[in-house]
Amino acid sequence: MYCSSRLLRYILCVISVICAVGGCLLIWYGAWLLESLEDQQRVGVLDHGEQLAAVLCILLGCVIILTSIFGCVALGRDSRTMLICHAVLLVVLLVVQFVFFSISFAASRDTLPDTLRQGFDDLWDPQHAGNSSLNTYEQWLHCCGRNSAEDYIHLDKELPVSCCLDLDCTKPLNLFMTGCELQFKDYLSAKTANFHSLSWFLMLTEFAGSVTTCYLVDSIRNHRDRVRFYN
Repeated sequence: MYCSSRLLRYILCVISVICAVGGCLLIWYGAWLLESLEDQQRVGVLDHGEQLAAVLCILLGCVIILTSIFGCVALGRDSRTMLICHAVLLVVLLVVQFVFFSISFAASRDTLPDTLRQGFDDLWDPQHAGNSSLNTYEQWLHCCGRNSAEDYIHLDKELPVSCCLDLDCTKPLNLFMTGCELQFKDYLSAKTANFHSLSWFLMLTEFAGSVTTCYLVDSIRNHRDRVRFYN
């Protein structure tokens, strides 16, 4: 039983280190997300909740690191109470991350910002002469119309300069052919791909850590009961 307890301690120590590294990566992702918002602000695109997501990622990363440190302290003190608290914290973090993952996954597949939806509505409105919100997205994402540049042609509307590279429509090759709906979804998918991979990695690691902690607590209890019995 002693060898089993020692092995479990080694495993839990490694898991704690891995969780701490994952927490650091989550903090880095949140910082990168905040930095990437500067490009949106330059062209006047509104924040789509990315700033809040970035802050939550940084906070979650900090909590994961603190939980890992707490687990190492619990191992060093060989405290059953602290180890049980550590297992509970890991389960709570797992649930929170699963909720974040579900929201992020759903948003990357189906969600469009209200400003972009309004731009699409204005595009199909024959009475609407301008389309500033859609033009902003076209310039930012290098796209044109909702489905493609043909949207303007079918609606007998003049192609805006935002549909062309460097706002220069004199050259046919400068025209953006991809629609903004698909381009925005690709943008979200690309931004959330790293978060989704990191979330799965952390959730599996935290699950393994909580299970290992429970086995270690049971092993410590059995060892102490055996010592008291023989003494």
